Amino acid sequence: MVAISTQNIVASEFGVPLEKIIDLPIFSQCEVSAGKSGLGRIVSGVNIMEVPDISEWVTSGQLLITAGYAIRDNDSAQKSLIALLAQKGLAGLCIKTKRYLEEIPSTMLTQADLYNFPIIELSKDINFADLIHDVLSAILSEQTAYLTKMLDIHSRLMKIMIDGGGLEKIVDTIASLIDNPVFIFDGINNRYVSSMDMEFEGNKDPIFEFMMKGKKTGKIISNPFNGRINLKINGSDECCFIMPIMVSSECYGSVIIWERDCSLTSNDAYVIEKLSIATALEIARERSLRQVEYRYSNEYLLHLLTGHIEDEIIEVEQASKFGWDLNKNYVVAVIWLSDLRDNKRQFLSQEMMSHLLGKLPRILKERGYDSLVGSKGDYIIVLLDVEEVKDESIRQVNNAAKLKLEVVLEFLKREYNKCDIHIGLGSFHQGIKGLQTSYQEAKQAIQIGEKTPNFKEIVSFYDLGIYRLIYSENRDKETRVYLEETLGKLIKYDREKNTELIRTLQAYFECHGNLKKVSEILFTHYNTILYRMERIQKISGYDLDCPEDRFNLEVALKIL
Repeated sequence: MVAISTQNIVASEFGVPLEKIIDLPIFSQCEVSAGKSGLGRIVSGVNIMEVPDISEWVTSGQLLITAGYAIRDNDSAQKSLIALLAQKGLAGLCIKTKRYLEEIPSTMLTQADLYNFPIIELSKDINFADLIHDVLSAILSEQTAYLTKMLDIHSRLMKIMIDGGGLEKIVDTIASLIDNPVFIFDGINNRYVSSMDMEFEGNKDPIFEFMMKGKKTGKIISNPFNGRINLKINGSDECCFIMPIMVSSECYGSVIIWERDCSLTSNDAYVIEKLSIATALEIARERSLRQVEYRYSNEYLLHLLTGHIEDEIIEVEQASKFGWDLNKNYVVAVIWLSDLRDNKRQFLSQEMMSHLLGKLPRILKERGYDSLVGSKGDYIIVLLDVEEVKDESIRQVNNAAKLKLEVVLEFLKREYNKCDIHIGLGSFHQGIKGLQTSYQEAKQAIQIGEKTPNFKEIVSFYDLGIYRLIYSENRDKETRVYLEETLGKLIKYDREKNTELIRTLQAYFECHGNLKKVSEILFTHYNTILYRMERIQKISGYDLDCPEDRFNLEVALKIL
C-alpha cells in the first residue's frame, strides 16, 4: 500500500466571505463603517461579546457581535480591541449602536482601517438571534454546496480512473471546474499533460524546463514547495501554483495551476488537493501496468536471445505483439554497472535498475535511434537498430553501433557518476539466431575487456581482434570466427573470381609493405599490385594504414 500525501496551496476554511454575508437581507439597514478592504475575510462562525476579555473566547474566522456594553466607558479597551481581534484572525466586528454606544468611537474606526478589519454598524432594530441564525444558515448552505461539489469531483475523478481516461481527462475535468489552465508534471516519465496548448517564443517550454530543472537539482523532490511562483513567459511574468505529488516518500511530480482566467479561491485549494491525489493514483497505476508489461516483454526478449528457436517466422509474428519489428537488423549490447563506493562492488538496486530501463529507450529515441531494452540479472540488454547500415561492411555497422552507444555512455556517466561502467557490443549477424550470437559476443566483450586495460568503457567484440583468441575458452570456434571476419571475404572473392588477393596480401607482409618487391616476387606489374591492394582493403574493410588492422590481418594469415 502506498501513502499519498498533498500539501495545501492556500490556507482555507469552510465559510463564506464577509462581503457575501453583508449581502444577506438582515444586513440591509447596516453600514460598513471601517476596514472595507478586509471584506474578503472568511466567516466560519458567530460569537457574541459580553465581557471585556473577549479575545480569550473567540477563534479565527468568527464574526463577533456586540452592543458595546463591555467597553462602553473604557477608552483603552476600545483602542486595543481591534488589534486583538485582527491578530486572532476574526472576520469582523458588528456593533449595535444607539444602545450603550451612541456611535462607534473614532479610535476603533482608525484601528480598523489600519488593520483592514471590517467594522459593521448594526441598526438598533436587529435581533441578535435572527442575525446569528441567518449567518449560520448561510455558512451551512455554503458548506453543503461545497461538500456536494467535492463529492461530485470525487465521483467524476473516480469514474475517469475506473474508465481508464488517463491524465489528459483528469486535467481537462479539473480545468473546467476551476476555470484555469491545469498542468500535471509527471516526473516519473519526464512529461507533462496540459489542459490547453501554449505557444512559446523560441520553441522553448518554460514550464517543462522549470520542472525538469527543479527535479534535476532536487529542489522539488527533497524540498517540495507550494504557493505562488512567477514564471517568465515570452517576456512577462505569469503566476501559477505548484503542489508536489507525493507517494510515500517519493515525489512523482507536481500539479501546476495557471492563475490566468480568474483568481483561485480557498475552495479551489481543496479541488487541487483532490487533483493531486487522483494524479498520484493514476501515475502509480500507469507505472504498475508498465512494470507488468515489461516483465512479459523482458521474458520474451530473453527467450529470443537465449531460448530454443524452431521457427523464426513464428517468432517474428510473436514479437510484433510487443510492437517489435524483428525484420529489422539489430546488434546486441550489454551494459554492466557496479557501485564502487566504499571500495565495495555493489550492483544497482532494483529501483535504480527500473529507472534506467525506463530512461534508456527515451534517451536513444531522442537521438532518432530505435532500440529494444531488457535485463538479465545485473546485465542491461540493448538491441540497437542498425538498419541504416545493413548493406555496409561489418566494420561500418560496428562503428555506427558504437556511436549510438556513446549517447548511452554519456547519459550513464552523468546519472551514475559513482559507478563503474562497462558496455559490451556484439557484431551483426542475420536473423534471430544471429541475435543470440551477437548477445553472447557482447557478454564476451565485457569479460575480455575487463582483462584488457587498453580498452575503454565501450568494448566491441569486433574490435577485440586477437584478444578474442588469447582469452577465449573455446579457441577453435573463435579462431574460425576470427578468420572469417578478417579473411573470409577475400577467400570467397579469390574462389569466385579466380584472383590472388590472399597471396598478394601474404607477399605484402613478407616484403614489409614494399609494393615494388611484391611485384617482383609475384612477377606481376606494379600497377596490378596497386589495384589488388585497393581491392583487398575495399573487400575486407580493413585499412592497411591502421597498425591494429595490419596486425589482425597478419595474424590471421599466419593462422590460415
